[in-house]
Amino acid sequence: MSHRANLQKVYASGFLFNVSYLTFAVLIPLDALQQHLPVWMVGILAAIPGVLQLPTRILSGPLVDWLGERWVLWVTFLLASLAGLIVVAGEAFPMAALVVGQLFMGAARGLFWIAAQAEVSRQPGNRAQYLGLFTSYTKGGALIGIAAAGGIAEILGIVGGFVLAGSLSFMALVIGLTLPKREMNARPASLLGAVQRLWPASRKPFVVVNGLVALLCAIPQSLAQSFYPVVLIRLGLSDSAASLVTALMSLGMILSGIMGARVLQRIGMKRMVAYSTALVAVSLFFTAVHQIGVDGVAIFLGGFAAGWLNIAFLTAVSARSQDGDRGTNLGVTQVYFVVAMAATPLLSGWLLSAIGRPETFLVEGLLALGVALLVVLLWRWQDRPQGEGRQEKPA
Repeated sequence: MSHRANLQKVYASGFLFNVSYLTFAVLIPLDALQQHLPVWMVGILAAIPGVLQLPTRILSGPLVDWLGERWVLWVTFLLASLAGLIVVAGEAFPMAALVVGQLFMGAARGLFWIAAQAEVSRQPGNRAQYLGLFTSYTKGGALIGIAAAGGIAEILGIVGGFVLAGSLSFMALVIGLTLPKREMNARPASLLGAVQRLWPASRKPFVVVNGLVALLCAIPQSLAQSFYPVVLIRLGLSDSAASLVTALMSLGMILSGIMGARVLQRIGMKRMVAYSTALVAVSLFFTAVHQIGVDGVAIFLGGFAAGWLNIAFLTAVSARSQDGDRGTNLGVTQVYFVVAMAATPLLSGWLLSAIGRPETFLVEGLLALGVALLVVLLWRWQDRPQGEGRQEKPA
């Protein structure tokens, strides 16, 4: 089977999984609002996937290096299917069902990205182009999931929405089962041997620097999955309208993913990262303005910047890794991503309750700007010679 056919299968299953995951993610706060839960509780529910997403993201790299990508993808899609089933079956205990469903979906989310990204980056050819297209396909799924979630809730009800989310993940599993087995060079002999590579990977300068890039990439995406719909509904939008505006995040990521490889080749990695990190901070500053039109622009800009950052850190880490440690390096890098995904809704929920909306996004914009400056300051450090792996410098 050609590598292009394999790529199409990863793109298709990733698209379906992201429709499922983002539909599920947006339904959670909508369900919480229908239950009249306080805003801080919405933040806790939105952050729950991070409880399992962090350890599974850490372990996903060693698991990919040891078992291969397809086994990890199979488990991913099965867990996501079960998440929808759990929420639907637990109607008698809705709060408990939401918590358990979020834990299962968090585990699935933690496993998915490393396995899919490693599979894409192992294919021969233009790695940045393949990762850019992967970003566009997955964020296309995210756009549909976010945009449709509110309408699905109005038409099918919350329970019907969760049924649909679980069904889409099951379809991704069916496609994933057709992925071929791959032989890998330098595969660890055991899971323990793979896990032992985590600590050395965490000290590699390029992993640390690109981890900070991944952290910035996560901030706007985390807000799209938690508080952007909430603040838009509080401005007077319906559930479906709030979902459509929030979906501008994914539209931005789709467009930046399509053009990302060409931009990277034209301006280089450092400039691409510098421009994008600054744009994340600017988008948060714009969100402090209490106007729906400005919010829409800010959400789109945040998504566009996140798309470039996603291509940048994945390409950089993949290029500096070998087949035997690529999954582990990607996994450790994205620990930063998961921390931001969990911390952002918790911080936002606390700040919104304590100081209000404008000040919340001003504070978060300043924090993002601080991380962006740190990335620029540490940029040359990642090119310091290391004893492990290839240290080729990305374009």
